[in-house]
Amino acid sequence: MKLILLSIALFACIVSNAQLLSEGDDYSLPNTPALSQNLLPEQSTGDKIKLQPLKWRMTGNRWLTGGLVFIAGASKGFNETLQFHWSYFRKKFPNANPLWFNPAVSWKNKYKNHDRSQGPRFPLSTSVFVAFTDQYHLNTFINRMAWTSTLVIKIGEGKKPFKHYLFDALYYTACHQAGFALMYYPFTPQNND
Repeated sequence: MKLILLSIALFACIVSNAQLLSEGDDYSLPNTPALSQNLLPEQSTGDKIKLQPLKWRMTGNRWLTGGLVFIAGASKGFNETLQFHWSYFRKKFPNANPLWFNPAVSWKNKYKNHDRSQGPRFPLSTSVFVAFTDQYHLNTFINRMAWTSTLVIKIGEGKKPFKHYLFDALYYTACHQAGFALMYYPFTPQNND
């Protein structure tokens, strides 16, 4: 029965018309040209419609979102440094507290007396507020917030030509990689031996 009703509804949508105008009907809005005149916006006597430029260019939104993606890349690079090159990080920053910066040890900060069996150190320290227990989780929080903010801003921009999406992909990849490189490569074995 559902299939029959769905088929009828789809058929009705395909064959029906949204509006039927008879000759002489004028459904134009005040201060706009009549529909029967078939004027293009550029030919109308009213306000001109301004079209977006077809060239990809740096705008305030791209500077802002590029900076956010750079921060996301830097936080990811910092996490990779802490996770895989702790010894090189420790050489450059000998006073860095391993209880905060070394992920091999700092993950225990979210538990009472650094003991998992004693439960959370404070309410929600193992879930919502885990970002405030060590640098690794703080970097992850910064990374996610930067990406989320970037996506919200980009979604709000609306549609644009396809080639702009390609240029955006290249631009944001470069921003992310620059941030990553800044925080990761100075602590690699090639740069420290």
